[in-house]
Amino acid sequence: MFLNFITHLLTFEGANQIFSEHFQMETKHVCASICDRLPTPLSANHPWLVDRNIEAEEDDSRDHIDYTVRDPLSHQRCQIPSHLGKRIRGCSYGWVILSNHPHNDMWSLWNPITSKIIRLPWLISRKGPNIIQQCCLSSPPDEPGSVFMVTAEKYAIVFCRLDRKRKKLKWVEMSYAKQMRSIVGCDSFLYSLTSCNSKVYALTTVRSNLSVVHIDIMVKGREIVISLLPYMEVPYHYMNGCFTATPFLIGCCTELFYVKLGLNGVGHITKETVGAVLVFKLDMTNKRWEEMKDFKDAAFFLDLAHDYSAFYSAAVPSGLGGYVHFLDRSGKVIHSYDFKSKTIALSSMPTCSAPLLESRLHGEIKCGGDSQQEDTENETGVSSAGGGNSNSMRIEAREENMEPCLLNIPFDVLKVIMEFCVGVEYLNFRATCKKCQLAAPVIRWSKGGMLHTYSLVSPWLMVLDKELGVISFIDPMFGDKYFIKTPRELVGDLRIYCSMYGWLLIRRHEGPLTFFNPFTSDIRELPFAPYLDSYWFSAPPTSSDCMVVGFTTRGKWPVYIHFVAREPSWRRFHLNFGVDDLRSFHFATLYRHNLYALYNNGGLGFIDTDNPDFTWCEGPRSSCISPKQNFLMKCDEQLLLVVVSEFGECVEVFKMNDSTEWEKTESLGRYTIYICGKACLCIEAKTPEMANKIYFPRLHSKNRKIVFYSLETRRYHTSNVEESFGGDFMGTEHHLDPHVWIEPSWS
Repeated sequence: MFLNFITHLLTFEGANQIFSEHFQMETKHVCASICDRLPTPLSANHPWLVDRNIEAEEDDSRDHIDYTVRDPLSHQRCQIPSHLGKRIRGCSYGWVILSNHPHNDMWSLWNPITSKIIRLPWLISRKGPNIIQQCCLSSPPDEPGSVFMVTAEKYAIVFCRLDRKRKKLKWVEMSYAKQMRSIVGCDSFLYSLTSCNSKVYALTTVRSNLSVVHIDIMVKGREIVISLLPYMEVPYHYMNGCFTATPFLIGCCTELFYVKLGLNGVGHITKETVGAVLVFKLDMTNKRWEEMKDFKDAAFFLDLAHDYSAFYSAAVPSGLGGYVHFLDRSGKVIHSYDFKSKTIALSSMPTCSAPLLESRLHGEIKCGGDSQQEDTENETGVSSAGGGNSNSMRIEAREENMEPCLLNIPFDVLKVIMEFCVGVEYLNFRATCKKCQLAAPVIRWSKGGMLHTYSLVSPWLMVLDKELGVISFIDPMFGDKYFIKTPRELVGDLRIYCSMYGWLLIRRHEGPLTFFNPFTSDIRELPFAPYLDSYWFSAPPTSSDCMVVGFTTRGKWPVYIHFVAREPSWRRFHLNFGVDDLRSFHFATLYRHNLYALYNNGGLGFIDTDNPDFTWCEGPRSSCISPKQNFLMKCDEQLLLVVVSEFGECVEVFKMNDSTEWEKTESLGRYTIYICGKACLCIEAKTPEMANKIYFPRLHSKNRKIVFYSLETRRYHTSNVEESFGGDFMGTEHHLDPHVWIEPSWS
């Protein structure tokens, strides 16, 4: 009889580590293990967390609080003696790697199944103090030639052969600088060490390109010879406009994975945020990387807070797989990327794992049969899902009961009734029975009838799904969703720059800058322009007054201007900024004949039409302590600045007075704000319940509704829910696919 033991440990305050291993051990051996002494709620069939009790750090007890993934509210206290004074550095082949952080000169291996501990000798570098970077166990300790190694900052590998026949273990230090220069032509560090099939691999960066290096371990008698061998390059892939990335090389059994987190270092955010997640698996036979679209019951665990360790679990309990979890650099929040919904959910430590893992996509995109059959190549069909609550089986069950009643209504009267139905209501009613289907013909997206009027109540959240070739729209009021096909000309990797007047300014990867109206399917390409940081346009491209302005902080020409209806090319301008550390421009806004923009996240600058110099001033003093995001917009002939802390725990609104000074305001009155990374919209609320609120491009993880912040309650809510759900973004999720707020425009 075997026991499947899946362990996910999280410890923090300098000891944070996520690790995952799958053990199999006969039951008779388990009784002597630490597992036998763990609290009973910690089921061996579910992931669990171990949290060092920070309040007990001053004494020797050092209690650990254990949480089950299945029930985040269930926790128990226990002590794990082998962890006292140690930091968990990793887990490999069923052995936990521990070190005495921050000195890292005493290392040990602990097996939680057998409670066996292998204590390594004191680590002293012959080259003096060396900062230990990463560690790796080449193979199980009981295998011949098993080696435990660490990398140091001075191009060194320090390793210890775990030979049971030796009476005394010893460390051996070697420099890999010469070998590295011979295979890549320059000095380069090894990082992201991992083992796979008893072989050790690592990443190295060569002239901005990443490559995999094989750390070959050969046993020659009682000696170990380590050599660096070139292996292969990592795959390149477009990452939603992310210019930097954090790579991870992860080995498990006979499989090797490459995980890449794309980072958005955008100017209106003072801290890098994850904008893309890619996972590749190496085909060992053909030596070819294959992108993974779904890993079913598997999960990845990444640590950005400490030593960038990474782990993979091939099988987690049903319903908890298909995620990439990563602890952010603050060490306080876990982000969970769901490969099916392509969203990232947030949860705070230490009860983060359960709500994250249980966050699943409710419902899938389903094109209605009628619209799909009647659609043609020249017209775009539309389908809808009512906020994840639609149930086709329920509709079918009602049909038998409703049809006799509906058949009693004269057909002409039924047609009149259907004229007052709109959106999801129209589609659901149409699916009720055959008579309703005849009374409610398929309506083309561009000829939506009542849908046009209905859509003008509020901007919609638009999401571009590259994989499915589908554009989705989410109504923030009711949570209804609408889907249309992406035009052929725009299929591929798209980057959204700006959204105004119902138009998007976008660019396909390696393609031209393009205006796109998704409601009319109108596409208008612009003349060639270099890749710039941000854009703004003054009017719809159908207007003779449309002017496009682009900003960049690179090169001699920081400002580009194109008059769409008047000139065939772009004009370039050089401005005297007078700012030495200018890094970015975002959220350009026309206000009183001057073009204002945020620079370096917070400072406000504007270009005076009568003065070639760039004038700038400091942003307002915010009470937000954590890294913040700033959003600039014009609202009711006033210039507004919204300040949001990293996880939404602080939201402030400022307005500029006649003296160009910022004043904090506590209310938006009858106005509503919609903000995201590419658009800031402020409009007069069409309904009283939408006024004095700020809508975010986030969904509640449970009810799948759009999240908004009420300036009246100072709390977060979702539509049709009077009670708030929290004071920050925990328990919410956001799309990684390109998304933006857009005001529907049907002409």
